[in-house]
Amino acid sequence: MTSEPRVWFAIIQVADSRDVAGAVRRSKRAHWRQQDARREVERWVKQMRLAPVRWEVTDDEILIGRIPGHFVVVSSLLLPKEK
Repeated sequence: MTSEPRVWFAIIQVADSRDVAGAVRRSKRAHWRQQDARREVERWVKQMRLAPVRWEVTDDEILIGRIPGHFVVVSSLLLPKEK
């Protein structure tokens, strides 16, 4: 992973319906650490009374979570470089 400043965000989407498009929940504020974005997801899952998330690490920039009927993406973005 690059040493450049990075922020993390999370999103839960419905996985089993063609009629629904878009996020069920998404981060409203970026997180400085992946772990904090992941904790945000776990709070949502508890509030929504969903099954626990099964996490899969895809690479240093994306974390995928699976829940019956939903999927989660925790992803990062690099902050803009100063000019």
